[in-house]
Amino acid sequence: MEASREDRPLGMMVPPVAHGVEIPPEPPDVGARALYIAARLLAGATTFFFVAFLFAYFYLRSLNANHQWHPGHVKADQGLGAAIVACVLLSAVLAFLAGRQMKAESRGWLGPASGSLLLGLAAVALQCIEYTVQHFGPTDGGYASVFCVWTAFFAIATLGTMYWLETHIATELRARRAPAAADGDIKDPDRLIAPGLEAFAFFWSYLAGLGAIAYVTLYLL
Repeated sequence: MEASREDRPLGMMVPPVAHGVEIPPEPPDVGARALYIAARLLAGATTFFFVAFLFAYFYLRSLNANHQWHPGHVKADQGLGAAIVACVLLSAVLAFLAGRQMKAESRGWLGPASGSLLLGLAAVALQCIEYTVQHFGPTDGGYASVFCVWTAFFAIATLGTMYWLETHIATELRARRAPAAADGDIKDPDRLIAPGLEAFAFFWSYLAGLGAIAYVTLYLL
C-alpha cells in the first residue's frame, strides 16, 4: 500500500533526474505537504499571539488596580457578541464541509465555501458595528483595553483568513469559466486547490475555536 502524504519522506516525492537534465515540474504532493505543515505552524503561532490577550485579561482582572478593571458603564453588547461567534463557528463548519466535498471530488464544494466566506465577512462587519454602538473605549479600564484590542486583532485575523478562502473560490470560478487547454500547464485545477482548501479549513476551524474562547472570556466571565 502506498504511504500517506504525511508519512512519506519528502525525498521520495521528488522524482530523481540525471545530472544536466532539466528538472521536471514539482509534484503536487510536495506543495500539499508544505501546506499541511504550514497550516499547523500558523495555528501554533496564532495560539502564542492570542494567548497574550488571555493572560492580560486574567492578570489585569486579578490586579484590579484602583478598582478600575471593569467600571459599571463598560458593557459589551451580548447580542452582537453572540451573533459574531455564531457567524464564525457556522463559517468554520461550512469550511469543513467544503473540504470534505473537495476530498470526495464533488464540484459542489463551492457552495459551502461561498457560505463560509459570507459568514466570515459578516462576523467582521458585525464586529465593526459593535465598535460604533459600544459606549466605551480602550482607555476605560483594563477590561475595555483587553476587549478592544483582542476583538480588533481577531477581526483582522478573520479578514485575512477570508481572503485566503476567497483566493480558492476565485481560482475555481476562473477555471470553470475558462478551462485550461488540454496541453496546458494546469489540466486539473482542483488538484491544486484541494491542498490549499484543506489547509485553510484546518486553520479556520482552529481560529474559530480561539474565537469561541474569546467570546466566553470577554462576554460570559
